[in-house]
Amino acid sequence: MSTQSEKKQELKELYFKNEKTFFSKRSKFISYTMKDTTHILSNIASNGRFTEIRSRYKVLKLLSTILLKSQFDWILYAYYRKNTLFLATKNHIGQSELNLQKLTLIQYFKQSKYYNDIQKVSVFRDESYINLKNEKKEVTSPRYKEQSYAIFSNTLSNDIHNKILEKIRKKIQKIQKIQKKHI
Repeated sequence: MSTQSEKKQELKELYFKNEKTFFSKRSKFISYTMKDTTHILSNIASNGRFTEIRSRYKVLKLLSTILLKSQFDWILYAYYRKNTLFLATKNHIGQSELNLQKLTLIQYFKQSKYYNDIQKVSVFRDESYINLKNEKKEVTSPRYKEQSYAIFSNTLSNDIHNKILEKIRKKIQKIQKIQKKHI
């Protein structure tokens, strides 16, 4: 019994000391390497295909420290190319507000080692975002002409079916009223 308790104690010591013998291939225990989300995302970001994402992340991180939260929320995306910082905004209000901050942005970006050659800031509205936002709005009027006027007899004997048919009649009448308003 004492040998088992000694082995357990030895394993505990090895585990908490984090020695290589505990995690070696000779050991009876399987060696696992734990990866957290930061490690996984940094491996993905180190891939050459994601250089644009890394550069945009740096720009947005710097912008979030410079601008107020209300000003930063107007920015859809930002990138830095050929000594120019490009900022895409959601609307004309954000565009005008960020136009007032151009000199401040240039001043702070010059202090960074990555963007010390910045010369100008270009602020514009992204029209594709505006068009997508407008497309999401649905028209309340139906897109078809209702042919029925809800004039039909209800001869169903089952109460459940009778109620369903009356609901359908009321919906058809509402559609007719909406169509009359739009004509």
